Amino acid sequence: MRTVAARVTVFLFGLAISAAPAVSQRLDQPVPFDTAVTSGALSNGLRYYIRHNTRPEKRVVLRLAVKAGSLDEADDQQGLAHVLEHMAFNGTTNFKPGELVKYFESAGTRLGPHVNAYTSFAETVYMLELPTEQDGLVAKGLVTLADFAGGMTLDSGEIDQERGVVLEEWRLGLGAGSRIRDKQIPVLYHQSRYAQRLPIGKPEILKTFKPERLRAFYRQHYRPDRMAVVGVGDIDVAAMEKMVRETFSALKNPSQPLGTRDDAVPLHAGTLVSVATDPEAQRSSVSVVRKRAADPDGRVVDYRRDLVESLVEQMINERFQDMAQKPDAKFLGAGAFGDSLSPNADAFHLRAGVTDGGIEAGLTALATEAQRLRQHGFGAPELERAKKWMLASYERAFAERDKTESGSFAGEYVRHFLDGEPSPGIEYEVKAVREFLPGITVEETNAAIRRLLGDGSRVLLAVSPQKPDLQVPTEAQLHAALAAGERVAVTAWTESETRKSLLETPPAPGAVKARREIPELGVTVVTFSNGVDAWLKPTDFKNDQVLFTMYAKGGSSLAPPERFTEALLSTSHVMLSGVAGLRATEIPRVLAGRLAQALPFVSLNTHGISGSSTPAELETALQLLYAEFTAPGDDSDAFGLLKKQLEAAVANRERNPMAVFGERLAQLNSSNHYTSQPVTSERVARLDRDAMVRFYRERFSSAADFTLFVVGAFKIDDVLPLLARYVGGLPSGGRRASTFKDLGIRFPTGVHREKVEKGREPKTQTILTFYADPPVDELEMVKLHAATDVLELSLRDLLREQLGQTYTVSAGYSDLRPQAGTGRVTVSFGAAPENADAMIDRILQEVKRMQREPASEDYVNRTKESSRRAREVSEKQNNYWLGGLQSHHVMERDPLLMLKADERIARVTPAVVQEMFRKYFPLDRYTVVTLVPGQ
Repeated sequence: MRTVAARVTVFLFGLAISAAPAVSQRLDQPVPFDTAVTSGALSNGLRYYIRHNTRPEKRVVLRLAVKAGSLDEADDQQGLAHVLEHMAFNGTTNFKPGELVKYFESAGTRLGPHVNAYTSFAETVYMLELPTEQDGLVAKGLVTLADFAGGMTLDSGEIDQERGVVLEEWRLGLGAGSRIRDKQIPVLYHQSRYAQRLPIGKPEILKTFKPERLRAFYRQHYRPDRMAVVGVGDIDVAAMEKMVRETFSALKNPSQPLGTRDDAVPLHAGTLVSVATDPEAQRSSVSVVRKRAADPDGRVVDYRRDLVESLVEQMINERFQDMAQKPDAKFLGAGAFGDSLSPNADAFHLRAGVTDGGIEAGLTALATEAQRLRQHGFGAPELERAKKWMLASYERAFAERDKTESGSFAGEYVRHFLDGEPSPGIEYEVKAVREFLPGITVEETNAAIRRLLGDGSRVLLAVSPQKPDLQVPTEAQLHAALAAGERVAVTAWTESETRKSLLETPPAPGAVKARREIPELGVTVVTFSNGVDAWLKPTDFKNDQVLFTMYAKGGSSLAPPERFTEALLSTSHVMLSGVAGLRATEIPRVLAGRLAQALPFVSLNTHGISGSSTPAELETALQLLYAEFTAPGDDSDAFGLLKKQLEAAVANRERNPMAVFGERLAQLNSSNHYTSQPVTSERVARLDRDAMVRFYRERFSSAADFTLFVVGAFKIDDVLPLLARYVGGLPSGGRRASTFKDLGIRFPTGVHREKVEKGREPKTQTILTFYADPPVDELEMVKLHAATDVLELSLRDLLREQLGQTYTVSAGYSDLRPQAGTGRVTVSFGAAPENADAMIDRILQEVKRMQREPASEDYVNRTKESSRRAREVSEKQNNYWLGGLQSHHVMERDPLLMLKADERIARVTPAVVQEMFRKYFPLDRYTVVTLVPGQ
């Protein structure tokens, strides 16, 4: 089953807490189902879950969950559950081939974010997110799901056309990751069907299967008694329930009963081992996985057990974080987590990332810590901190119960149907956590860890790059390393005393010098005596969220070329060193249960600190900000750890096809500018710690260079005293002096075509880049983005739907502004090696055609409606306003322009799009870089 740690992020639901069921009940009773959900079953067995929710407003999330996946395939059907998912969008009772996606995109949805599906081992899930105010659209969405359930036409010609797309999706997944997976799964899922039924299937079957075998799978496994419909959103629940009954009641179950699915993962004696090496693997790692019989689920006692196990995970991961930051650590990082392998088997994982050649030492370290946990368990301070973090997470979920996204609800109800995961609602859960946490003891958590890390049914998974100078351990050596760790005479875990407060002495507050209002934006701008401007926008989008960013112009553009890498890494060094006299590992202990963070950043053009908190913990987040300005750490051990992590990250860089491809693309498109050069092992060895510290301190020396933006659930008069103290109280040079430097990054002239030969698999990746330098003008940017969206739609229809030669093609605009001349339009696609060159030519031909004639009105209208609908949702999100206000400030644009997005969208026409192609897709200044298999 899913752990509570994973589940808490989606259990954000409910009505008033007074309506929640009491938790004080017998532990053997079932966990109740959320009363805010209307659920039921039709006479044909199809279940439904319906809930009213207004986040986002005027939207509904629809799901069709089918208990049919790759485990249900016969030997000659491998991959066909996934093919069937594709075919749902290629002809049904109510949509001819090609019509379905076009219809929903005309309503403002997009294929991918709003119209999508996935296939796994045991299920297939179809997903729609639709506007609700358009007449008939929600009903049409339900008709579409009913078509998926029982009305696919499965035309032979369309099936053959889609083979190419599915094969390209298979091709896209090829690489070191898939090769390592194929070696590990037979061991992890020992003697089970999972290793023989990967959802993507086998290419030889995908190329040759008879269409009738696909139809047979559809007839046999798509049956209403194995389905559920979920509808969550800004809807009338009674009306939705009526539509579900009317739309899905006609579905019939096959007369032949469905056989029992073989989905068991057998437990086994002893310890199995997988050593997976690959020439393109980037990192070495080792895992200890202990399998056990699946825990029962659904009762109150099971819910409480999950809380205990979640606390155990939290405490182990805190220990691993401490260990990884010690100079003599045997791993770069480690983690613990539990998951479900199958309906009958759960697993608990200990995983460590190690340096190349460090697998045995890392495994011994994991085994030693597991032994320490089994023998000595946890300490009371560890458990108290874990309880604080857990309670804070649930309390935040409860505070946001009426601001939860509909997609989160829908995902929960899908899991309830597919896996039987309890879904009681956050009112019940927060009461349960409040009731159960005080009674959970160290003895309970220690008993739980002994059960989770028991003997038998263990698997060791080792991953290593394959290269001549690297010795990879054998299975016997891994067994020996495990045994060595378990023989160590361990003592109980100890930790040093940590002070209770983040700042030992609070700063003296600054004064408010000026205050002005921008009523159209709901923004108040305050200027403090140290020169900081603070833009404050209270919102009601979330109940328990405050976001902020404090930035200055400059960033790494101010670093000398030979110290550019140090500038980018300066914040990493500080965060590993700690702040305010606290080590990095001590800060989480001081902040236990406080949902607040503030992280420094250095980008090319800006530097600053971004953070988030609950309203109650905003002062904590601002204290972190103050400490990162005034008391950044500089620790030699932290610098050594940073170099160690970087060395491991770049050691095998040249073996990674996509990394080499990306580096060459960046170099070509910047005329080999120093900012595009990769970080190499040689560069890591030359890192200058003093230069890092000096750059950081110079950038954060004067608050007058900075502007603060705060968006979220707060009242201005409540936060002003906090801001005056921790922002207005920052040291200042008195005047704004920092600005970015134009580095002369320039796109090459002429046309350049290059091939990067790297990789073993029969696949290519191509990126075409056109030089584009639009003015800093919102209307022009809307027009240009519309042109790239139109191109993407056109190329999807051409290269995917007509030719079947790619799984996905994308087009978009990006830049490095305010750096001059850094605008780029890119087109990216993957393909078979034999098709790539012809597809490049087809793309260039399409660009020429769009320069010659106005764009398709259908494409333009779909693009405009999608942009308008996206804006409707975005403007009710805090991060939209935080990013928008800051970006307008950086570019010195009027922020009131944010209110006129729809006016700009309305001015896009087919002729305007044609103009954009003529201006920003120069056929005499572009690059084409293609990654092809190596020799």
